[in-house]
Amino acid sequence: MRRILITLLALCALGTAATALAGSPPDALRLEPPKGMEAAKSPVDFPHGRHTGAVADCTACHHTWDGKAEIKACGSAGCHDQPGKKGETAYYTAFHAKDTNRSCLGCHKTAKKDGKPAPVSCKQCHK
Repeated sequence: MRRILITLLALCALGTAATALAGSPPDALRLEPPKGMEAAKSPVDFPHGRHTGAVADCTACHHTWDGKAEIKACGSAGCHDQPGKKGETAYYTAFHAKDTNRSCLGCHKTAKKDGKPAPVSCKQCHK
């Protein structure tokens, strides 16, 4: 019985350590454009924790993530790191494209149609 208890405690400790190493997603983020890129509106304080249960999985937003590597910010090199409002790699597009559920605004518009509370006007996100 003692061996079983020790084994269970060791497994719990390993699980806790693995979770700590993997890290957990932050509850809140501040969305700001990459260095060298200017935004016309204020940064957005993003309630990340509120969104983790609202989407099927992390790749709904982090669409290039392989599930293993560290998740990069939207404005990271090779993602949405281009200035302007046009094209898939534009920083603005990652948040404002209206025709896709991979953008904040697109997903919020879909949620709004489904009767769920979701901000869709500029001032609701850009305080």
